[in-house]
Amino acid sequence: MRAVCWYGPGDVRVEELEKPDIMDPDDAILRVTTAAICGSDLHLYHGKVPKVRPGTTIGHEFVGVVDSVGPGVRTVQPGDRCLASMFTACGRCPACLRGNHLGCDRYAIFGYGDLFGGLAGGQAEYVRVPLADMTLSVIPSGLADEDILFAGDILATAYTGCVAGDIEHGDVVVVVGAGPVGQLAAECAMLFAPAQVFVVDVLADRLRQAAELGATPIDASTGDPLAQLREHTGGARADVVIEAVGNAGALDTTWRLAATGARLSLVGFLTDEPFPQSAGQTWLRALTVRPVLGQPIRYRERLTRLILAGRVRPARIISERITLDAVPDTYRRLDRRELTKAVITP
Repeated sequence: MRAVCWYGPGDVRVEELEKPDIMDPDDAILRVTTAAICGSDLHLYHGKVPKVRPGTTIGHEFVGVVDSVGPGVRTVQPGDRCLASMFTACGRCPACLRGNHLGCDRYAIFGYGDLFGGLAGGQAEYVRVPLADMTLSVIPSGLADEDILFAGDILATAYTGCVAGDIEHGDVVVVVGAGPVGQLAAECAMLFAPAQVFVVDVLADRLRQAAELGATPIDASTGDPLAQLREHTGGARADVVIEAVGNAGALDTTWRLAATGARLSLVGFLTDEPFPQSAGQTWLRALTVRPVLGQPIRYRERLTRLILAGRVRPARIISERITLDAVPDTYRRLDRRELTKAVITP
């Protein structure tokens, strides 16, 4: 089979590999029909994720058709079209039984190196899926691959970020960053009936997309985001700020935009940068700060219903559709922010 493999910073290649086999009774082999390049894959692309071996098959956003299953699999069968969670979970340990699948004893992220379980990823023609009963979910017949694909990662991350922000009716919500997760966070925030949703970025195309979904764009390249926010709110800061970038500058903006007593939901993936905010100032302003990792297994059923009802439309953020051969060049273009979101047909 063909797969996208990482060999070092800036070096991803399409390789010919052996098709994976069932290794454990609870495994499934999935024939990947649609995959995506996630923004967090760029951290790996840059070499910022430790313990990734050269030759690792990457990618953790994918859907496909079950090719085969181990004897212990009960909830999916060959021929089922399934959404994969970006990580595995057993469904039986104390953490899973509380709904905290991130804390599962057998948690592992697809295609993200040995630090996260060493699983091969889904930017490939086939992928082995451990713990298939919990990691996979059957896709309703009314949804296309592209409709449901992001519920396995970035849509779930955006939604989890909104839940962590405790958005209330009438709140002022600001999303910092209009990339794929930020766009989806703004759309999900509207489900909670805030008074206003703002999106901060410096790229005109992304701000235009945010405006199309009903958010108010704030162009940080043209002036102070806080001053622009106050012009719209009569001087008020934000009740909820969702940070969806993952760097020190975005965190600084997040703290500046927050009202005293605000809830800050940190969705962006901060890798090797120091956390720049003062604990003292956070305390004095009574800010609630919640770092967020997406919970696709917990929320996938709810997100599926929202997609079926047309309440969220995740596929609209797709800017390009590519084959495996185009993936290496697309990583370079994503790194230069020439497109928003690329999906792959292996």
